[in-house]
Amino acid sequence: MARSLLGIALTTLGLRGDTAGDAVLAASELATNAFNHGLGAGPGVQIGTLELWVWARATPAPQLVVSVFDTCRSSWPDTAPRDLLDEHGKGIGIVGMLAAAWGAHPTRSWLGGQDVRGKVVWCAFSLPGPWPNASTTAPPVIVARHLTSTLTGRGIANVSHRHGRGVSLVSVPVPAGEDINVWVEPGHLTYTSLNGVRIRRPVVDLYDVTETLVSGIDGHG
Repeated sequence: MARSLLGIALTTLGLRGDTAGDAVLAASELATNAFNHGLGAGPGVQIGTLELWVWARATPAPQLVVSVFDTCRSSWPDTAPRDLLDEHGKGIGIVGMLAAAWGAHPTRSWLGGQDVRGKVVWCAFSLPGPWPNASTTAPPVIVARHLTSTLTGRGIANVSHRHGRGVSLVSVPVPAGEDINVWVEPGHLTYTSLNGVRIRRPVVDLYDVTETLVSGIDGHG
């Protein structure tokens, strides 16, 4: 199912060739791992369906990001080398060979309602063309409202937004810490990460920024 859904989406977007083929294969491996190890893996795990996420980002480079979410935080990808003759446990190794980057972090569902927590395993593939276009923009008020509603829908409480002339501010509460303030300007979002680094990203990276904020809050809390 993951292979089919992603293949249809990439064909619709006009993305073919090695990048599309590698992304579809990686999605299959991530979904298989999540199905085998992430669904109902132990007591205290919220039961939920797997979620396949895909978006493009312009930074750190033009990339297609493919992610699979499950509700288990007690089982994480195993990066230890395995016997080449072992029939199991090679999925992440395959993903690592295909993708430009990959990783895993705690996060929350995009689709399962508020506060469905778990983890995501993601991988990124280089995009050779003009997509995504880093100059893509939208009115700051629209971007700020969308960011606020998305974070709220994922169970982040008390997110607020304010608007001025040509700039909007989204304040995101952090457990046991100060708010993260995301300044939204025409074309860009700027915020200071939990480790004190000032970050400026194009609006086209909105979904990637949203996921960064959620994972940072869950990892911090």
